Amino acid sequence: MTERTVRLVHQATLVLTVLVACTNAAFAAFGVLTPATALRVWLGFELPFGALVLIVGALRVRVLRRSGTQWAGVLDELVGRVPATLMRAELRSYRALWFLIRGHRVGAGPGMTTIGYTRGTMSVPIAWLVASVIEIAVVHILVPWGWLRWTLLIISVYALLPLVGRLADRVVHPHLVAPDGLVLRSGHQIVARIEPDNLRRCIPRRRFQPTETGGDDEILFLPGPDGTNLDLVLAEPVDVVLPAFFEHRRRSALVSRFSIHVDDPAAARRVLDAVLLAPDTTR
Repeated sequence: MTERTVRLVHQATLVLTVLVACTNAAFAAFGVLTPATALRVWLGFELPFGALVLIVGALRVRVLRRSGTQWAGVLDELVGRVPATLMRAELRSYRALWFLIRGHRVGAGPGMTTIGYTRGTMSVPIAWLVASVIEIAVVHILVPWGWLRWTLLIISVYALLPLVGRLADRVVHPHLVAPDGLVLRSGHQIVARIEPDNLRRCIPRRRFQPTETGGDDEILFLPGPDGTNLDLVLAEPVDVVLPAFFEHRRRSALVSRFSIHVDDPAAARRVLDAVLLAPDTTR
């Protein structure tokens, strides 16, 4: 059986199973079907077709892996590129929350110095989270039906977790400084790796614009909501990959200067001077 045939069968059974399950649930909720009838439909149709979806899905994974597809590509093929990206992002957010609770910083270790870049960037998201929590509490009080109150509460809390996790993702993935170079990050995404002999100057400098990640005239901006506060000047241009939520939309560029936002630009300069930069009396 070819991969195309397996894919078509898998998609058809999946769509049919979801449609029947949603229709069955809706009819049961509005009283068109009795609970006993809905259960018989579930046992007689949804359960067997669900098993078929799993079997065909496993067969499809086997075909894809035999063709040399990586696991990330397998997930993209099974559920689609956009849903797969959302699933990976949600899993990463839970992982970031766990690391944040434990106080762990990804990549930190002996001989490695971290540079944070989240100070001052969390006020708006945190205010939004507080407003969402208040809204959840108000809805929970005002909705008269108990089953609906708890359903909305579970859905609301579940929807907040990935957002909190995305904020945590930036905290637990700081920039990294080591004797073998500097790694610039934006959350879990690595933007650039700079060799120690390629970093010429480190200059604390306040720029209020731009406030969006992007490149301009061989300069890469990694700003916070108030712009940037540290400039890095390179001896030779390096390849960078601009961060984007969808991996397939990340684009490459060649830059010789970075303008970034860090928690403490003066402290960051001292670290970079001590670890990477050779003494320079002209600075």
